Amino acid sequence: MSKMVENNTDRLILEDKMDDWGPFGRHEGEWLIFSVGNPIEGHGYALPRNVDDLVSQNVAHRIALKTGSRYIAHIPWTTDHAGEAARDWAPKYVPEEEFIENVIDFIQFHIKTCKKAGLSSSKVIIFSGHGGNEALELSQQKIKDNLEVEELVIATGEILTENINLVMVRTKQLAEKMANSKQEQRKLGNIFVKILLGTGHASHMEHSMAAAVGVLDNEKLIQMNNQLEQDFEGTLERFPPVGGLGGYLLKGGIYEDALGSKKDDKYGLWNCLESLRALDNGKVHPVKELGELVLEMIIELYSNKISQM
Repeated sequence: MSKMVENNTDRLILEDKMDDWGPFGRHEGEWLIFSVGNPIEGHGYALPRNVDDLVSQNVAHRIALKTGSRYIAHIPWTTDHAGEAARDWAPKYVPEEEFIENVIDFIQFHIKTCKKAGLSSSKVIIFSGHGGNEALELSQQKIKDNLEVEELVIATGEILTENINLVMVRTKQLAEKMANSKQEQRKLGNIFVKILLGTGHASHMEHSMAAAVGVLDNEKLIQMNNQLEQDFEGTLERFPPVGGLGGYLLKGGIYEDALGSKKDDKYGLWNCLESLRALDNGKVHPVKELGELVLEMIIELYSNKISQM
């Protein structure tokens, strides 16, 4: 309760009188935001092992700033649709069922805390920055029922595929802004399209988003790119997560069973690998401005979505 004291006797009590104050009005604090990623996962030489966590935290915080929602906490757990094989590049992996139970327990604790503090806790959004956490979407109703909330949104970068026209318009505008000529604009536009179509684990796009949030090690990227250009497959053996877990795809065996084959590219990882091979002579080609744009669109779309719920 906010209050001012006048002459130590008269009090100006503001509770229930501030609902229309500020940019968010009555909607301020309606939603509780949680983020989740992967605390330790290989992404190659130039990216931090917790890049999925850092990006998801960045997005969650910026949605809070845009909507007045409360960014409550980052969920420390992770899983992967690849199953047990994922432990080889993500040692903190837990099976999907265990992951969901951990997520429910974690959020229940924080909802209980918010209720004790007298804060709204009936609407929850979870932003996931790790593609392997798709169990969240598959278990959305179970999570909602256990949390006993009115609304639950599972948020991921996949929202861009549902808004492809917006993506096309914005990337065209970015190319126009960055280019000094029509020819350069077309060239940049083609590069942007190739990067977006080749999105995947430790891809051009993920390096672009890492650059956007300031966690790409450019010196290590140069070193790795020099090696990729000289010996593409040998370098992927040293840094197997790069290019959609490219080193694991090329290794085959149990990894093909877990991640898919060229003929059955169930997670789009082979497409990501081919994008790495084809775009810039085998080198990772991040575009910071494109990473910034993609993050801004995700934040805008989810901010608009929850503001209308």
